Amino acid sequence: MYDRQRAAVLRRRLDAFDRVDLALLPTPLSELKNLSRKLSGPRIFMKRDDLTGGMTFGGNKTRMLEFRLAPAVKAKADIIVSGFGVQSNHARQVAAAARKLGMDVSLILRRTPYESGEAVQGNLLIDLLLGARVQIIDATIDQQARRIAEEVERQRQMGRTPYETGYHDEDLSAVAYVACGLELHEQFDAMGIRPSLLMVASEGATQAGLHLFAAATKSRCRVVGVNMVDWVPSIRTRIAEIANAAATLLGLPERIAPEEINNHESAYRGAAYGIPTPEGLEAIRLLAETEGILLEPVYTAKGMACLLDEIRQQQIDRDESVVFLHTGGIPALFCYADAFEFPSLCRDI
Repeated sequence: MYDRQRAAVLRRRLDAFDRVDLALLPTPLSELKNLSRKLSGPRIFMKRDDLTGGMTFGGNKTRMLEFRLAPAVKAKADIIVSGFGVQSNHARQVAAAARKLGMDVSLILRRTPYESGEAVQGNLLIDLLLGARVQIIDATIDQQARRIAEEVERQRQMGRTPYETGYHDEDLSAVAYVACGLELHEQFDAMGIRPSLLMVASEGATQAGLHLFAAATKSRCRVVGVNMVDWVPSIRTRIAEIANAAATLLGLPERIAPEEINNHESAYRGAAYGIPTPEGLEAIRLLAETEGILLEPVYTAKGMACLLDEIRQQQIDRDESVVFLHTGGIPALFCYADAFEFPSLCRDI
């Protein structure tokens, strides 16, 4: 299914990287037998990167931050500066990682279409509980980047040693998911399975790292991404560029062209980033009712909606095995209660 000799070489190169201890690894690879039975479909497995644990609900960014914050520790940084959306899972994991490493944290958070208010709920609640300095702004991504740069300089002028993490260190994030690809294939071997498909809700480093692992080890497990963002002109180009930057860091000869990347781009995104889709909400209910596993409306629900659609459209054979990588993000779910239109609970039974 993959070249184990190449994987061993890759393991040695990964072991040479500076890394901090944040995640509980390896995360489980669980079979979703009830969901498979419900769909009369293939064997479905879930890679539980929502259970990276260690701090505040975990998620895929916790795995990435093991690599991305190693330079901050080396530089003796005392404050991490970052910024994403108001309900960003990324920002929440950055804040938690900073605290675990004994650092302060400053977050410049940008409102997205579904975040017109500032309710202290979900990821924002956790950011504040972690003691992060939080500023919420109306801005484009470029304007937000300038505000983050200004905050870094402000902290430096105050005599601090700031370290910025965000969009600029995606290559290290992808290295983390090369390591995840290796972890996954070792689990495949241990369980005696040969999945034909690995699906993930991603528009960047997560898919880039998984794709690079597949290319470097000649894996026959096809990596398919489902994009959720609406501010990247070419998803395939972005993923290929991140994968190639990670290949350079790892000293790998492989180079990936955009046309080699399999990503559904806008097909399952819906109206905009952060806005739920009916298919995604149905996926949340289905996973909860069959497996007791939660998804969230922004990423994982839309990714699972894609997998469910392909199974129902019989694009995946019943005798195949497939894997869905759960990237986490559960705290955001609590901000979307109104989207589910639950019946009134104030009634006689």
